[in-house]
Amino acid sequence: FLFILHHRHVVQFTAVGTYYSLLELMDFLDDVQVLSYDKHTQQLKAKEDWVVQALGAKFIAKTQQKLLDHEKDFLWFLKKLMLNETKRDVNHTVQIFALCEIESDSHIGNEIQIAVDGHEFSVLDDEMGLWIALMSEAQSFLPVLTSTLWTTQRELYMQEYCIDTMKKILQHSVIKKNVPPEVTVSQYETVDGITTLSCSATGFYPRSILLHWQNGKNIIMAGKQSSSGVLPNADSTFYQRITIELLPEDMGTDYDCVVDHIELGPPKAYPIQVKYPKKRSWTVTITILSVVILVLSCTASFIVWKKMKTGVYMEVSLKEIGYTNISSTL
Repeated sequence: FLFILHHRHVVQFTAVGTYYSLLELMDFLDDVQVLSYDKHTQQLKAKEDWVVQALGAKFIAKTQQKLLDHEKDFLWFLKKLMLNETKRDVNHTVQIFALCEIESDSHIGNEIQIAVDGHEFSVLDDEMGLWIALMSEAQSFLPVLTSTLWTTQRELYMQEYCIDTMKKILQHSVIKKNVPPEVTVSQYETVDGITTLSCSATGFYPRSILLHWQNGKNIIMAGKQSSSGVLPNADSTFYQRITIELLPEDMGTDYDCVVDHIELGPPKAYPIQVKYPKKRSWTVTITILSVVILVLSCTASFIVWKKMKTGVYMEVSLKEIGYTNISSTL
C-alpha cells in the first residue's frame, strides 16, 4: 500500500430565526476548528494567529463581508419556507454543510447538504451535478438551486473558499503536530468455533490511515472485513478499528494487521497468533466416559456389599443371645 495524504475541509453554516436570522459558521480542517463567525459581533475569528497570516487580512475581511450577505440569503430562505405557515413566530433552523477533499494536493470531490430543523432537506449529487429534493418542501427551491447564477456562485465558492483556503492553510503550517497511532490487536473465540480478530489504531494525526488484514503474504479483501471508519477522538486525534471473522476451517498461517500512517514510515505489520482449540477425538472421549462409569459402578457395588455384610453380622449376633424368631414370639 502506498500512503496517500488526505485532507478534508468542512464548513457548516447554521441560521436560526423566523423573519430575522442569526448566522453561525464553524470551519474545520481535518476535524480541527480553524475559523468561526461570531453571530453577535459579526466578526470572523481565527482559532490561531498563524491562520490569519496564512490567509491574509484581505481574505478575512472579504469573507466577513460575504457572511453578512449570507445572512440575507438565509433570511430569504426562511421567509420562503414559511409562506404557507399560519404560525409566524416559530423559529426554524437551517443548516448548510459543505465539504471538499484533496489527496496528495489533488481535488477529489465536494459534498453539499441542506437540512431544515434537523431533517435532510436537499443534497447535491456531485458526480451528476444535480440537486436532489429529500423533502416535499424542497421542490420549490430546486429552480433556484439549479439556476445558472446559483451554480456559478456555488462552484466559485467551493473553489475559492473550500479548496484554496485549505491549501493555503496547509502550505503555511500543519494544523496539529503529527502523532503516530497506538495499535492493539486481539482475538476472541466463540463457542461455535468462530474466531474474531480485532485491530484498533487510536490517538493518531493526521486523519489519513490505511488498515488491512493480511494472511501470510495474501491481503484479505475489504469485503471480508468490517471497519468502524475513521472517527474523531475528543483531543482532535483519530481512531479506527477493523475486524474479521474466521471460520474453523480457516487454518494456516498467522494473521497480521498492517497499518499505514505517515508517522510510521513504511507500513508496519502487527502480528497476532491465532490459536484454535484442540478437538478431542471420539475415541478419547468414549474412553474417558467409560473409565468414569466403571469407577462409579465399583463405588456403588462396594457400598451395597458393605451394607449387606453389616446386615448379616447383626442377624448372627441376635441368634447368639437368644433373640431368634422375635416376630413369632410376639
